Amino acid sequence: MFRKVAIFLVMFSALAGAARSWGEEGGAAASGVQYIYFEPAFVINFGSEGRMRYLRTEIALLVGSADAAAKVSQHKPSLRNALVFMLSAQEPETVNTSQGREMIRKQALEAVRQTMVRLEGMAYVDDLFFNTFVVQN
Repeated sequence: MFRKVAIFLVMFSALAGAARSWGEEGGAAASGVQYIYFEPAFVINFGSEGRMRYLRTEIALLVGSADAAAKVSQHKPSLRNALVFMLSAQEPETVNTSQGREMIRKQALEAVRQTMVRLEGMAYVDDLFFNTFVVQN
């Protein structure tokens, strides 16, 4: 038991030291990287045939600076609209596979970037992440 606790403490202190050095050496905090979260979560009905199917997902956007975060946050309603229409156009065959969900993630990122280019002249968004992705077929 003592050995397991000692191993845990050594691993924990090593991870804590790595986290401190990451922040000190210009990691995410120093570079200005920020995440923008959409709230509330997206709840979408999707599929073109048959019974109603639902998708619930939480989305976060990665931006590279405070300026980009401000511009993207300003346009959250337009971005949300683009994402709602893109997600509701999906088919069950795509939503139900991991490859399909990755394809949807890339489509969502492209929809967000296109919307930002249309509104601001620059994409500003570096990446998009699904924090949750729950499907009811």
